[in-house]
Amino acid sequence: MTEAIPSSIDISDDTFILTSSSAVAEVVRDQNRWRIWWPDRVLTVYSDRGDKGLRWTVAGEFVGSAEIWIEESTPGVIVHYYLRVDPTREGSSLLKGSITGSPRSDRYLQKVRHRQVTTWKRIVWQIKDDLEGMRGIT
Repeated sequence: MTEAIPSSIDISDDTFILTSSSAVAEVVRDQNRWRIWWPDRVLTVYSDRGDKGLRWTVAGEFVGSAEIWIEESTPGVIVHYYLRVDPTREGSSLLKGSITGSPRSDRYLQKVRHRQVTTWKRIVWQIKDDLEGMRGIT
């Protein structure tokens, strides 16, 4: 049996939004937003779960998978975000680059993880502001 090698960038986040799963799913399904949210990624849907979210394969600056899972949680939803990727090899959008474990490589991965986390938080907080604002919540 082969043991899976964990991704060098493995991020998960949970955010509560006071809205319906269908409202979040509508925003998440908008492919034009994907290019704005993640200009460094080429996303291909491999599982459309309707109002429960999407799963993608990721290529571009990274290779791996991403998911937004929308879970009902009265009176709103919990938006779960998962990003499991590795940086790609220079000059490739599909081949995993080598991670050496050197201090330089570790610093690079820390910067990338931080950038990905803060990018996602900006995205999900904007979704939250837009959808909760539509409900008249201040």
